[in-house]
Amino acid sequence: MIPERNELLDDAADWGAVNVDLPRLALDSAESCPIPFDQVFDYVARESADTGGASRDRMSFVRTAQVGSDQYWLWRYLESDGAECFVVARIDDGGGVEIGLSSPNGLSPEQYLLADHFDEIYWS
Repeated sequence: MIPERNELLDDAADWGAVNVDLPRLALDSAESCPIPFDQVFDYVARESADTGGASRDRMSFVRTAQVGSDQYWLWRYLESDGAECFVVARIDDGGGVEIGLSSPNGLSPEQYLLADHFDEIYWS
C-alpha cells in the first residue's frame, strides 16, 4: 500500500522508518525499461561524480515498481570513490520520461522510489 503524501513526514530524508511495499511491474527486469540501457548509462556518465570515468561494471539493476500511475526502473551505481547512487527511470501515465541520479540518503530502494514519486528528491 502506498501512503498518501500527507501521511508522511515533511522531509523525505526522514522516511527511513516508513514501511513501503511497492508492486513490481509484470516484466521486472532492466530489459523491460523503454529507455535503452545505453541512454541510462550515458546519463550516469554525465551526472555522476565519475564524469569521464563511469563504469558499467559498477551499475546493477535493483527492481521495477508501480507507484500510483508511474512506472519505475531502479539501478544502483557505485561511484569510483565508493559512494552509492540510485539511478531511476520513470514513465508517468502521460508517457513522460524522466531519468534521475542521486544518493539514496539512507533510504531503501522502496522509500527512495516513494520519495521520487512525490517529487521529494532534493538532495544530490
